[in-house]
Amino acid sequence: MRHLLFLSLVAACVACGDSEASPSSNVPITDSAGIRVVTNPPGDLLYAELAEEPTLSIGQLSGLDEMLFGRIVSAKRDAVGNVVVADGQAHQIRTFDAEGRHIQSLGREGEGPGEFRTLGGAWPIRYLEETDVDSRQIIAADSELDRITRFSGEGTPMGTATLAERDDMSIRTVGLAGPNAVLSRASPYNLPDFAAFRGGSVVNMMETMFGGEENRRVLFVRHRLDGGLVDTLAEGRDVAMATLAQGNGARSFAIPFSSQSSAAGSPYGVVVTDGVAYEIRVFGEDGSLRMIARIDDAPPVRTDEHLERYAGAGRSDADEAEIRERIDRYQQVALPDSLPGYTDVLFAEEGEIWARRYRLPGESMRRWDIFAADGVYLGRVAVPTSFRIEEVGRGQALGVHTDVLGVQRVQLRDLTLIRP
Repeated sequence: MRHLLFLSLVAACVACGDSEASPSSNVPITDSAGIRVVTNPPGDLLYAELAEEPTLSIGQLSGLDEMLFGRIVSAKRDAVGNVVVADGQAHQIRTFDAEGRHIQSLGREGEGPGEFRTLGGAWPIRYLEETDVDSRQIIAADSELDRITRFSGEGTPMGTATLAERDDMSIRTVGLAGPNAVLSRASPYNLPDFAAFRGGSVVNMMETMFGGEENRRVLFVRHRLDGGLVDTLAEGRDVAMATLAQGNGARSFAIPFSSQSSAAGSPYGVVVTDGVAYEIRVFGEDGSLRMIARIDDAPPVRTDEHLERYAGAGRSDADEAEIRERIDRYQQVALPDSLPGYTDVLFAEEGEIWARRYRLPGESMRRWDIFAADGVYLGRVAVPTSFRIEEVGRGQALGVHTDVLGVQRVQLRDLTLIRP
């Protein structure tokens, strides 16, 4: 029997900053200047099981164009259960009904109204004012043009807005942050003065472009639907980069096991993780920090075995000498002492917060830690690496499944709540 993953303590617990624990919990909770801090003990409780087979699957290996996906960047359901899918390769948004039947396709490559250079995602607005007659509007983001487009439920472009930004930051919208705002990730856009490096070191030039803590800086910001900047919620860090000399040139690469901050928006607020620890921060609708929830446990200490797995990951044709060369290169830079903490976060429809732990290369499952809306840890859910969760709600997980041939399909899978 499928159980709906519903909690009676939803976002109100976060918004009010109440410092009392849930009746069934005995976790330490403190309150400092109105910020709820919940420190949960380590645990391995199973919260829910994800069905192996989908109840709905959209996508095919061959057939009609609308059923063929190249690179799915987002998948969400609207208020009536239609599935909205954004395909970055096709520069197109496609909507399907609850049975998986194609309804319409929106957008194409270009820069005009309703067109995209780099489609970064499409999200249905599910929390409009009751007076709004159109409950199926869609907000789509173009990360190359730094703009968002609003579509009506019938697929007509209703307006385009350029996102306000700083000259030295690039903007990538990652989702909605309530009914009237979008959440974006702002990163440094750093081009060196090439004239200054003429005849100089290529390593120094590339280090200026990619290295250093300033280049890792990330801001999580909110914009109104007219493009105006609302606020900056939090600061985080991107993956660390290193540059080494290679022959007459240089090579830049991501430093293995470096942490990366992540954020997700919802009608309940915005959740952010720094990627270092098993900790999340929740910001309310007014942009203030409302809650910090954490598990009192540290990510595993990094070992040589971890580095060997990283160097050989996804390279079945690599020989031992090639893997050893990669290991030697990685060992020339300062590696983190521990593995990362959380790598992704999302809000479930009913208010729970899902946080995904770092997965070592070669592992077949991902672990998601589930927190109640009041910050109390509920348990874990194991998800196959072939299934990327996009949305959780109504007792189901909506996500993108990638098969062994690399074919992507949007799938809906049941979640069964495990009761103690």
